[in-house]
Amino acid sequence: MSEYTTKRPLDRGETWALMAGVRMGRVVVSEGALPAVHLVAFALDRDCVVFRTRADSPLAKAALDTVVAFQADDVGRPEHTGWTATVIGHASRVDDHEDLARLDRLLPEPDDDGGKRVWFRVTSEFVTGHLLRPVPSTRTPRNEEARMSRTPPAR
Repeated sequence: MSEYTTKRPLDRGETWALMAGVRMGRVVVSEGALPAVHLVAFALDRDCVVFRTRADSPLAKAALDTVVAFQADDVGRPEHTGWTATVIGHASRVDDHEDLARLDRLLPEPDDDGGKRVWFRVTSEFVTGHLLRPVPSTRTPRNEEARMSRTPPAR
C-alpha cells in the first residue's frame, strides 16, 4: 500500500481551474459542536462556491451565516494521482432573484423530491490545493517483520 504526499502546492488559479472540472464536493459544517460532512453538487460562481440543498436540511441550518470548509478532489485509480482542493469561507443563503435565476442555469435542478431547495454561496477567503502522487512505503510489511523476527541470527 502506498502512502500519499503532495507533489506540489497549487496556486489559487490552478486550484480554481481544477475545481471547475468536477461537479461533486463536500461541505464541512459544525452540527451540535461536531463536524459534519455533506456531499453536494456544486458550481463556481464569481470567485465563490455555490451549492443547493433542501431548505429544511441539517446542512441548510448549519451553513447559514457561518464559516464552512468546502473540499473537492479528483484522485485517479489505480495510480492514485490527482489533486485535492479546499476552500474556507463564509456561507450565506442566496436570495437575490437575479442571482437565483443565473445559478439555476449554472447548475440545473436535480430530480425533484418535493422539497424546497435553497442556494448557498461560500466565499473563497482561503483556497488551498495540492497535486497528489503515491510514494513507496518505507515500512516493511507486517508479515515480513514477523518472519524476520523469527529468523535466528546468522552465525
